[in-house]
Amino acid sequence: MYRSRKTPLAITLLLCLTLLLSACSTGGTGSPSANEGSQKPTNQIAANNANNTDTQSQMKTVTTIKGDIEVPVNPQRVVVLYLMGDLLALGVNPVGISSIEEGAAFASELEGATSLGAFKPDPEAVTALNPDLIIVTNEEIYEGLKMIAPTVYIPYDLPVEERMNMLGEILGKEGQAQEMLDNLHKKVEQSKEKLEQAGILDKTVTIMESNKGSMAVMTGLGYGRGSQIIYQYLGMKAPEVLQREIENARNDATSKDVSYEVLPEYVGDYIFRSSFEGMVDLSDNSIWNNIPAVKEGRLIDMSFGLFFYNDIYSLDKQLDFIVDNLLKTAE
Repeated sequence: MYRSRKTPLAITLLLCLTLLLSACSTGGTGSPSANEGSQKPTNQIAANNANNTDTQSQMKTVTTIKGDIEVPVNPQRVVVLYLMGDLLALGVNPVGISSIEEGAAFASELEGATSLGAFKPDPEAVTALNPDLIIVTNEEIYEGLKMIAPTVYIPYDLPVEERMNMLGEILGKEGQAQEMLDNLHKKVEQSKEKLEQAGILDKTVTIMESNKGSMAVMTGLGYGRGSQIIYQYLGMKAPEVLQREIENARNDATSKDVSYEVLPEYVGDYIFRSSFEGMVDLSDNSIWNNIPAVKEGRLIDMSFGLFFYNDIYSLDKQLDFIVDNLLKTAE
């Protein structure tokens, strides 16, 4: 009797131990109800990190003057030379820029960016900024920087419409680029109406900058100094002797040195003179002082820094200055 009762008890204990071990094992592998809550956040974090990495590394192909180039879909660290105002107008704050001329329209907007100098930037300085996109306006500089990061070459003398369309595609801001162009064109038309009502729109204009012993007279739209706003957008004309050269040069960055002896032949109803510290003082020059535009108060001095650039941000401010000062002469 004793042995027959002992055997079932051992079997029972063994069976209980087996069930207990089985239950522990089941908990270790994780039941849906016990482990879903603890695993889901970890999985979500991993997924989010993967998405962020994908977004940062995502690339697209754009067609440039130098062929097809892979650029970031959403660039975060852009180095841009000369065309800083175009990027600002598109809502992009660059990390590296070329040095800014004093008086530039966008100077206060770029105080946090690293200046890379006025001319050829040091590749090591550019590399130190860890850029994911570089935009340049000089072919030689393009060759020197293109191995650092995706680099786009955009010639500085391209018409602003073509340049903004290119930048809009490169930066993924096509709609914003078109909006900026539409706003500029609308403002130009309004400005032309004001000048026409004041009897100024059909007057002739000469744009010049003092040199030692001569005067540089603008003959191309790519030289800046207000030439694009005055001759292209507002459609005002230069004296006939210059107008033919302007039409032939189109967007080229060209000027013509004219001696003071023959300068009156090149001067229109209005003069816009690029002014800067240390420019030639003509206050005692009798030829200069007897030019009708100078003698009759139609000489308008413009800041070299404001009119040095031809980006859309600067063009907008230049338009304001030119129209306001022309209208003042009619008051």
